[in-house]
Amino acid sequence: MVAWKLVFTKQAQKDAKKLSAAGLRPKAESLLSLLANNPYQSPPSFEKLVGDLSGAYSRRGVVDES
Repeated sequence: MVAWKLVFTKQAQKDAKKLSAAGLRPKAESLLSLLANNPYQSPPSFEKLVGDLSGAYSRRGVVDES
């Protein structure tokens, strides 16, 4: 199995602090774990971005933890 490398921008690091303060850290960690194992797994849904972000994808933050 291929493990993907997650790279975080400075903005993502700032946002992580906000997620933690809002009590969303477990959901964020679950989603990041999913992405590290298979970034194309669905759900959660994803969409290909265009323009300056061409080649990147947007992911929704809903993860079923059951």
